[in-house]
Amino acid sequence: MGSTVAPLVIAFLGILGTLASGLMTQRLAEKAKAKELEHAERQRVDERRYEGERATAEALRACYVTLNTASLDYHSELNNFWYALRAGRVSDELRSRLDDARREHRARHSEAQMRVPDDVLAAAHEVNLGLSRVYGVLKRLDGGMPPRREGESLEQARAQINGAWDQLNEMRRAMRRSLGVAR
Repeated sequence: MGSTVAPLVIAFLGILGTLASGLMTQRLAEKAKAKELEHAERQRVDERRYEGERATAEALRACYVTLNTASLDYHSELNNFWYALRAGRVSDELRSRLDDARREHRARHSEAQMRVPDDVLAAAHEVNLGLSRVYGVLKRLDGGMPPRREGESLEQARAQINGAWDQLNEMRRAMRRSLGVAR
């Protein structure tokens, strides 16, 4: 029996080895597939996060561009109004353009209040205050309400318009730092 059992045991072990190797191969393939799926999912999550960060950065950049443009336009209209006031040639069209620029600036400033980091918001707030002060002085000098305040003059308005350049420059520097493009 020893000679008949040995071939059976060897055959049995061979069959068992063949089955075991098939199972091991299948388990290794499943593990490799699970790792591939895990890697692909991690990559999708990273891509979604990257796209979200990119979209946020682009929205912030667009907000900066519109705020900066509106601020510069408002400053330019204040400057134009100052020259017309000095020359005695203020027209309804100039008043309307100044008011439109002011409204646009306020809208862009309001949007920025919801999007921009605190340091940029502080600089934008200073620009807004500076331009609003000039607006008030010029409107009062033009005969608007409330009446002209003591000490208000075209010279004071000119100094405030010039001072607004420093505020605009500081706001742009803060924006550029926020975007990582400042040197």
